[in-house]
Amino acid sequence: MRRFILYLIRWQLSTPILWLVVRNMGTGIWATVIANLIGGSIFFWVDKFIFTSKAVEMWHFKEKGICDECQKETSLWRLVLAPNYDKRDAPPKFLCLECSKKKTDKLRRKGIKIRGRSG
Repeated sequence: MRRFILYLIRWQLSTPILWLVVRNMGTGIWATVIANLIGGSIFFWVDKFIFTSKAVEMWHFKEKGICDECQKETSLWRLVLAPNYDKRDAPPKFLCLECSKKKTDKLRRKGIKIRGRSG
C-alpha cells in the first residue's frame, strides 16, 4: 500500500509538466505526446526508486493457500524486501498471519526494520 501511495504522489508530480507543455504548445495530440515524453524521461528514475528501493517494503500475498510453517489453509503473506532484507531470489515461503507475525517479530529482534505484519 505504501508503494501505491508513493506512486500516486509521483503521478501527481507529473501534472505541472503536462500542464506547462500543453498550455504553451496548445492542446493538440503532439503537445500531449511531447509532455508525456518529458514526464516519462524525468519520472522513470522516480518510478525505478519506488519499485526497487529497499527503503520501501515489498510483500507478496496469496488469497488462499497452505502455510509453509503450520500447514493451515488460509490467506498467506511473504515478506520479499525490506531494509537489510532481500528474498527476491530465494524460494518463496508463504506464511499465515500468525506464522508471519512470529517471523517478522524474529526479524525485528535481529534489527531488521519491518513496518508491516506487526499484529
